[in-house]
Amino acid sequence: MATELIAALIGAVPVLLLPPEQAIAGAVFGCLLLPLIVLDYQHLWLPNRLVLLLAVMGVLVGPMLTPDIAWAGRATGMLAGFLSLEIIRQAYKFFRKHDGMGAGDPKLFGALGIWLGWQALPMTLLIASAIGLTVVSSLHVIAKHQRNALPFGSFIGVAAFAIVLLAF
Repeated sequence: MATELIAALIGAVPVLLLPPEQAIAGAVFGCLLLPLIVLDYQHLWLPNRLVLLLAVMGVLVGPMLTPDIAWAGRATGMLAGFLSLEIIRQAYKFFRKHDGMGAGDPKLFGALGIWLGWQALPMTLLIASAIGLTVVSSLHVIAKHQRNALPFGSFIGVAAFAIVLLAF
């Protein structure tokens, strides 16, 4: 029931905040992000097929959402998004001898770079990190609970959708 309500909001909020063409693209963007956010939050899993669908739709629909971003900015966003998190992921694995981030997070961030361009990625990462810290702090304070693994892809997805809604 909660997922259905969130899906309805994903469709309604862009209509209220964005111009019509961008609202449709924003709703598509949010609906593509929703299963990724839920799956990562519940299972720490970002399926390659869904991330690839997000990337392909970023090529097809992304220009409707962010028309001011040139294709070079989108391509740079894809590469910068993927490489920035993949380098961090590999460095952590090298120094700590175990995974600290799933392989899906860099792919997701790269797909978001197609939609948002490289310019929005630093703010997206900052907001995602703030959401993550808030969730971890809340879990610790309220439930005295510590999670060993966090769904960072979920936080990235929520941050990206917020960027889309707040940037216009």
